[in-house]
Amino acid sequence: MNRSILLAFAGMVCALALPAATADSPCADCHDEVAAAMANQVHMRIEPFEVFGRQVGCEGCHGDGTRHMEEGDPALIRTFANPLEDAEVCLDCHSLKEQGEWHASTHAMENIGCLDCHAVHRTVNPLDTCKDCHQQVYAQFQLPSHHPVPEGKMSCVSCHDPHAATEAQLKTRMRRNDLCYECHQGQEGPFIFEHAPVVEDCSLCHNAHGSIPNNLLTANEPTLCLQCHEFHFHAGLISPESHEVDVGGTEFENPFGAEGMNLSFTTRCTQCHSQIHGTDLPSQSIPGAGFGMVR
Repeated sequence: MNRSILLAFAGMVCALALPAATADSPCADCHDEVAAAMANQVHMRIEPFEVFGRQVGCEGCHGDGTRHMEEGDPALIRTFANPLEDAEVCLDCHSLKEQGEWHASTHAMENIGCLDCHAVHRTVNPLDTCKDCHQQVYAQFQLPSHHPVPEGKMSCVSCHDPHAATEAQLKTRMRRNDLCYECHQGQEGPFIFEHAPVVEDCSLCHNAHGSIPNNLLTANEPTLCLQCHEFHFHAGLISPESHEVDVGGTEFENPFGAEGMNLSFTTRCTQCHSQIHGTDLPSQSIPGAGFGMVR
């Protein structure tokens, strides 16, 4: 590569890395508080010059401020009043425009612009930004079982891309399950004995944002399982009132009472069917045909 090109490229990289002299900017003469808050912002760590034909710095976003500085009229500078038109300014530098993602996203269709979520002049907690509009979802994160978003171990963008045009703006262009499997690889399979709802959609049984039942389940056991399955016939068996059972000529005591079978088979299905997401080992019961998912 030509040496002059290398030197020019190196100079551009160094310039991008240098912090801008925010306090010396003409804008800082009037907007000193804004300039101070932006001292460590990425936009102000870029020197005000043209990068690949794009002007950066204060005027890169707000336009030519010469007349504004002379007359002080806010109308003479871009103030970002129209969300969608102003988004074009951001997209000049951010590559979403080339991908065609933003304009097809739910946020763009709802007339939500960049500045409705992003604060260029200050730092904003991403969760605080999302919860302003998605309060119902934020409330779900306060339930006993939830992904660790309030604890700061995850954020909304761990699963969602607010700029994407995918279903629910998820960070996957494939099935919803493929996103879940990035963290929950043990449930992915493939398994010889599969559980149909697991293969279809994780959200059939789990609420990703939060729920009252444990493990993000949409309902407690056995209510959740009974939406597709019937009770085992054992659940309706009544033990003798004598609390003793004759098995092969031998009497065994029944400490669980007449309703013992009902109690044991109508509590938690996963107490026996522990491999509920799928397994390679067949169950040994004949009626289950190997699909009991017990081991």
